[in-house]
Amino acid sequence: MSTKREIAQRAKCDRAVSHLIDKGINFLALDFDQTVIDIHTGGRFNGAVSELASHVRPIFSNLINAAHEAGIKLAIVTFSPQVEQIQEVLETHFSFAHEIIIRGRDRSWQYEGSGMKDGKQPFLASAVEEFHTKFTDLHIEKNTTLLVDDDPNNIKLALKDGVRGILFNPKKSNNLLIDILKMP
Repeated sequence: MSTKREIAQRAKCDRAVSHLIDKGINFLALDFDQTVIDIHTGGRFNGAVSELASHVRPIFSNLINAAHEAGIKLAIVTFSPQVEQIQEVLETHFSFAHEIIIRGRDRSWQYEGSGMKDGKQPFLASAVEEFHTKFTDLHIEKNTTLLVDDDPNNIKLALKDGVRGILFNPKKSNNLLIDILKMP
């Protein structure tokens, strides 16, 4: 049974996702460490997947569910090489985890396009290429993409490249929904 607080947060996430849809966002890219989860693994987490999964922030669990239900494509973009563990964490929280693309530093992919190669930009571009391969009628552009990341440099580079971005404050996670609703 959900608490009143959980129901209220889900309703706020639904409003935030509606705002994203109104602003034309069809691709939501999320950093993992210190963003989706409330710790920084440094790409070297050695504990059980259940332990790591316990660090998923409720706000992201709700936001990811709401975005998926609204048809927004989702990706985790991370400098961590622990993509398999991240996939397992997602599987513990989301029945649709197999639909979330993960781009990490695991050498399982490469981006050879002509776009920016700095920050998370090649991670985003590679994820978009995969979505375009799977969904030929889908049109993800830089201005229909939102990156949420706790690293100001990644957000700065995204904005410089024409991608929308929100700097996530790990100490004030609930401000994320306010920041989304403020997006022009």
